[in-house]
Amino acid sequence: MRSRKFRMKQTRRQSTRPAAKAVIFALLAGLVVLLLLFPANGVDTDPPACYSFLFYPVPCDRWIAPLAGVAAAGLVGWLLRRNDRRRG
Repeated sequence: MRSRKFRMKQTRRQSTRPAAKAVIFALLAGLVVLLLLFPANGVDTDPPACYSFLFYPVPCDRWIAPLAGVAAAGLVGWLLRRNDRRRG
């Protein structure tokens, strides 16, 4: 009897490194959020009023803008990576 060799279907190997597109879009999203939330100027009233570069009110605490930027970058990167894995 002849032995049959079965070939297994090769699957595409998933990379553990994120795609360059995901990294670039995540960094851009974080930068945009940082710039939109960063207090550019303020008025020392009670309570203090701070305004962004585009002159709309933002929180006066300076730690909120970088934290929101990092959170936005992480969320966008995670969503793009999850979407890329589903397609693969």
